[in-house]
Amino acid sequence: MVRREPANLVVNVRRNSKQEALRQALRVPWQRLYEAAATFVDWHLIILWVRVITEAAEQVPQIVRSELRPRCPGFLESWSRQEPEELPAWKSLQEWVAETCFAEAKTEGWFDAVMYYAYTDLRVEQAWTTWKRLKADWRHARPGRWPTLEQWTAEVLATRSLADPGTEKAQAVRALGAVEPSRFSKALADTLEFRALALWADAVSEPGHKVDEAVLAEFRCRSLAPLPADALWGRRFFSHLIRAGDSIWRTRARAEGWYPALRFEVLHHPRYQRFIHYNQRCHDLWFHGPPKSCPPFSDWLAAADAYYVVGAAH
Repeated sequence: MVRREPANLVVNVRRNSKQEALRQALRVPWQRLYEAAATFVDWHLIILWVRVITEAAEQVPQIVRSELRPRCPGFLESWSRQEPEELPAWKSLQEWVAETCFAEAKTEGWFDAVMYYAYTDLRVEQAWTTWKRLKADWRHARPGRWPTLEQWTAEVLATRSLADPGTEKAQAVRALGAVEPSRFSKALADTLEFRALALWADAVSEPGHKVDEAVLAEFRCRSLAPLPADALWGRRFFSHLIRAGDSIWRTRARAEGWYPALRFEVLHHPRYQRFIHYNQRCHDLWFHGPPKSCPPFSDWLAAADAYYVVGAAH
């Protein structure tokens, strides 16, 4: 047997886990997946809050119990019946959340996809950084009063410096502090739609053939960079469309210092990933040539947003 380096084994496991998660993601509409992942992140923040307090207090203080009783009916009672040496409260809560709040995702086979997209959420990185900082601080001196869940969450969202400043996530987290949330949401939505526009153009165009007038018209009406009427479709032209669409917000985002966050969120958004899958689906269906009439972009976008694969293979 050929010996394999441990580092390579870890990389392969991570790669396989990612591919499985992305396969599972196709089993559910992206909107439902997106909402489930966001809910998972909300719970993750709660679990880390419970963990940092209970580990420092070496018990479950009343502030934690009061927060968990209405959120997690029956959890504290079932946990208190465990043997002392069994799971700590935060870990038991983690299992309770997975089994209770994400039962459908587990049954329907897309829970790994929920976790994958949840762990690309920048709030998770902010929460772990905050947890590590408070754990270190409280090792030397406990606070006079434990932070409420609201105070903890506010501190998490205000965190802008991660442990390794050179990572893509660290740059994105830092950049988020330079833009208002509502403006960022607008930029994200616009950029995702422009990416969809380019993927639609790719789906309905044939390499080496003249670009359909309907494609050119869609880009002209959005006041994007001028496109030559006699252009031939190819990878270079596709890249040009991607750059033209991104440029709507890219210039401003770079000037104001929040482009790393925009780029990160676009590339890791489940909607963008679904556009890519639907684009490939169109190529598979139209292998011998595009449809006789070019589907309008609005129809293609609606179909891409609704696309998922019932019973997608493992």
